[in-house]
Amino acid sequence: MCGIVGIIGEKPVSRLIYHSLFSIQHRGQSSAGKITYDGNIHVHKDAGLVRDVFNEEKKIDTPGNIGIGHTRYSTAGMDDIESLKINAQPEYIVNPFLAAVQNGNIYNCLEMSKRVKRKPRTACDVQWLLLPLADNLHKKEIDVDIIFEASENVMNQIKGSYSALFLADSGDKPFLFAMTDPYKIRPLVLGKLDGMYCITSETRVFKRINFEYVKDISGGSVIVIDKEGNIFEKQIITKKQKPCMFEFVYFAKPDSRINGRSVHDVRVEIGRYLAENYPVEADTVVPVPESGRHYATGFSRRSGIPLDEGLMKDKDERSFIQQTQESRDKVVEEGLSFLRSVLEDKRVVLVDDSIVRGTNIRKLVRGIRNAGASEIHIRIGCPPLLAPCYLGIDMRSRKEFIALDGDGKIKSWDRIAKEIGADSLAYTTIKGLENAIGFDTCQGCIDFPNGYPDEMHDDVQALFKNDKKGTRSYESM
Repeated sequence: MCGIVGIIGEKPVSRLIYHSLFSIQHRGQSSAGKITYDGNIHVHKDAGLVRDVFNEEKKIDTPGNIGIGHTRYSTAGMDDIESLKINAQPEYIVNPFLAAVQNGNIYNCLEMSKRVKRKPRTACDVQWLLLPLADNLHKKEIDVDIIFEASENVMNQIKGSYSALFLADSGDKPFLFAMTDPYKIRPLVLGKLDGMYCITSETRVFKRINFEYVKDISGGSVIVIDKEGNIFEKQIITKKQKPCMFEFVYFAKPDSRINGRSVHDVRVEIGRYLAENYPVEADTVVPVPESGRHYATGFSRRSGIPLDEGLMKDKDERSFIQQTQESRDKVVEEGLSFLRSVLEDKRVVLVDDSIVRGTNIRKLVRGIRNAGASEIHIRIGCPPLLAPCYLGIDMRSRKEFIALDGDGKIKSWDRIAKEIGADSLAYTTIKGLENAIGFDTCQGCIDFPNGYPDEMHDDVQALFKNDKKGTRSYESM
């Protein structure tokens, strides 16, 4: 999971990309970077947040009327600082000039490594888009038809999820183009302003840079934009789209829309569902900030139980996408305060988006108890997570899910409630989630393997069989 943005037009794009990266910072916190191009390549990338990576004007303002940017959430490679620096995107090569950023996860990396002529410079799976494309474009004068042909060749070889952006040039005709996997697992949208065009992960970027939303880019397609603002699009592979349900549950910001559906509305509707189907007598509904806020709003409205801010967030970092359990724990411990005046002697409904490992929710329950709450009832907006995601969410091993016991069997909700110290626990069901979203989604992590697209079932079962604690199985197959 990452945030990507590309802009092309008749004016310098660097500062627009810089501001756009802040709007998609929530999609990746391990590194950030951007490339702009004016015949010369201007690139800066590093480990860290956008505000830290671009801490000087000369890094923000670079020449070029075309560019791409990236905020990275690591699903490949090591998690130490040096590795995060090396694997930061954009990644590029110079013969031909081709730069790339990706959101998603390619899981047949070893297979692809045997098909390309060049060796990858990093461990990031963006290489398995960049290198085969470069092989297809090598020694050719790049034009729209060549890009379509090269993209089709690559799309028919790679497996996984990808919403990717590229810069390409073989002279003085630079192109910005995008490629999406057939199921459109990861979001990608097109916007415009006065002859300039932006392709990015979430619609909220357009609000930040005052662009107008044009459309969601369809799955299995390639869209090419030249420097004059001409747009060319080709459907390469046609499948029924299955966007990731976790985009709606957690990753996308609530002010974004995916395939026309408001993320905010989905989360509020799930909160209503929880209140209707798993009611409880309580005094106050408390969201886990910020991830549980919109679910809690729906729960409060439907149940009539007042909503209050019993937890106060002190940090901007998101705990789930931290690289290690130690850093996740630190965000929770240092990033939240418990308001005794709201919680003391109260029956509390604590609402959040999901439970993965259970570490964070235990700490929250303990903190609320210490603040004097008489009862704590947990309501969760996502069904129980049961299997790793192989398409871009870094849930590495089946052994890390609290919803499974040591033998891989699903625990009862009452057992999990006891383990985390809550008086009761209820999750949204798969049916409740489906009704709230309103169209088919990829649900492989909550319904394994049937929740994945049909043609991936054999692949993900092989990855699941190869699962080893603490590792990403697709990196060793």
